[in-house]
Amino acid sequence: MSWLKQKTKERARTRVEKRVDSLPTDELLSWTEQALYGIGRNLSSWQRTRDAATLEEARMGAEVLYTILQTINQRVRP
Repeated sequence: MSWLKQKTKERARTRVEKRVDSLPTDELLSWTEQALYGIGRNLSSWQRTRDAATLEEARMGAEVLYTILQTINQRVRP
C-alpha cells in the first residue's frame, strides 16, 4: 500500500495531502467525521450490492482519513 509509505523527496504530494495541509485543524476534524461516514455508507452499500465501485469509494475514503489523521498527529506533537 503505497499511501502508507513515508513521504520522500521522490514522491510527489497528492491533491488530498495538499488540500489537507492547507486546512485548519478544526476543519480537519469535521472532514474526519465526513470521511468516517462515507466509509461506513460505502461499506454498507457494498455488503448489499457487491459493487466494486462502492468498495473503491470506501478505500479512497480510508486513504483520505489516514492522511487527515497523519496531519493532525503532526500538528499536535510538540
